[in-house]
Amino acid sequence: MTAKKFGILLGLVALATVVFGPPWWRPANPCVIGDLSARARAQVPAAVQEIYFDAQKLRFGLGSAAVGGWDGLGDALAAGGNVWIRNTHGGSPNYYATVSNRYFQSNGFVFVPPGIGDEQRWRVASPTSLTQLREELMKQHSRGVMFAGYARLAPLRLIAIAHAAIDGRPVSKNAPYYYTRPMQSAPEAWAYVVGLVAANDFVTPTGHGWMSSLLGALPFRRNGGTTLVHALRLRAAPEDFHAAPRRENVLAVGQLMAETMLVEGELTLYPVTRVAACEATARAP
Repeated sequence: MTAKKFGILLGLVALATVVFGPPWWRPANPCVIGDLSARARAQVPAAVQEIYFDAQKLRFGLGSAAVGGWDGLGDALAAGGNVWIRNTHGGSPNYYATVSNRYFQSNGFVFVPPGIGDEQRWRVASPTSLTQLREELMKQHSRGVMFAGYARLAPLRLIAIAHAAIDGRPVSKNAPYYYTRPMQSAPEAWAYVVGLVAANDFVTPTGHGWMSSLLGALPFRRNGGTTLVHALRLRAAPEDFHAAPRRENVLAVGQLMAETMLVEGELTLYPVTRVAACEATARAP
């Protein structure tokens, strides 16, 4: 057998392994940092207390993050090699402002790693609510999908926690404590949107802490699936719809509320293949 034929054979074997082999052989998408249920319980897992992560090792993601200390842990979105955070440190001059940095800490973050090539496009054809978006994407991807892209929202409804969820006070049971700032609204605004839609039957507890907690504690849980969507509110439409958001064009970061409508834009989709703990992949050097 020639070297060329042998190389082709190896390539076919590798492809068959990914497509037909055991689930744990398939590329991980999405990856998980920490434990998302820790955010819901307002805890920082010991395993990640002293670890810093590098946003340049993430294609995009969302969850909780902190820059400069856990007392600023807030809603966060990663894109373009930076993580964008709503700072919850009450003593900081940047309290409740949106800050960005390459390096961050996190007790719960979901992201698409580099090298995931199974991407698709979804274009907004008519005004679509987040609930309708979830339903449409679940029809196409029964296991779930992560997505990112620019969209014009009308209206925009954005909210974020105002206190760091680190003192053991569960978020869902103490919403008036965490959500003390009014929801940000706008009749119309452009945003960079990152989201996750996944089926409940794909994320049921399996004995792995990162798997069982992946979506069970997310805020927009619905029967038959779960949705979490964060967004960067922009000052104006992006100049380049295929480039990452520019710092000077970002106004705020937070969670999009269900009544938000997408009226224009395009999202890049990455179908869920296998959930995996990927702290090592994202660690800062």
